[in-house]
Amino acid sequence: MLNIINISGGIVIILGILIAITGIIQCRKRISDENDYIPAEAEIIKMESRLSIVIINLIPIIAKEYRPIIRFFTKEGREICTSLPYAMKMSDECGELFGMCESHTAITIRYNPKKPYEIYYHSKKNFRIRETFYKFLAGGVLIALGAFMVWGSFRV
Repeated sequence: MLNIINISGGIVIILGILIAITGIIQCRKRISDENDYIPAEAEIIKMESRLSIVIINLIPIIAKEYRPIIRFFTKEGREICTSLPYAMKMSDECGELFGMCESHTAITIRYNPKKPYEIYYHSKKNFRIRETFYKFLAGGVLIALGAFMVWGSFRV
C-alpha cells in the first residue's frame, strides 16, 4: 500500500541518484574541457591587493589577498591582459607568484581557445574530482535516507 512516506522515500532516492549522476557528468565534462585548454607563457605585470575577512576556526580575521595581473599572447598572436584569482598572502601559491613577479619569470597558464580570458594556473583536476566526490557522497546519503524511509513504512 502506497502512503506518503513511501512516495517521499522514492522521491528522496530519485533525488540522490540525480545528484550523483549530475556530479559525475559535470566532472567528466569539466575535465575534458580543461584538457582542451592551450598552454601559454604569461608575464606577471603587477600584483593587486585587497583586504578581506576570512573565518579561520570560527574567528574572523582580516587578511590581505593578492591577485596577479598577467599578459600573454594567444596562439593567433592576440595579446590578452587578465588576472588570476585572489590568493591569501600567507599561501604558498601567493609567495610563488610574488617571486615570479619580482624576477620577471614567465608562468605557464592554460587558456580556453574560444574564450581567451578564461584561464587557470595549475591544474584544477583534483578540485573537480573532490567536487564530484562530495556530490556522490551527498547523493549516497539521500539514497540511504530514502531507502530507510521506504523500509520503515513497510515495518509499521
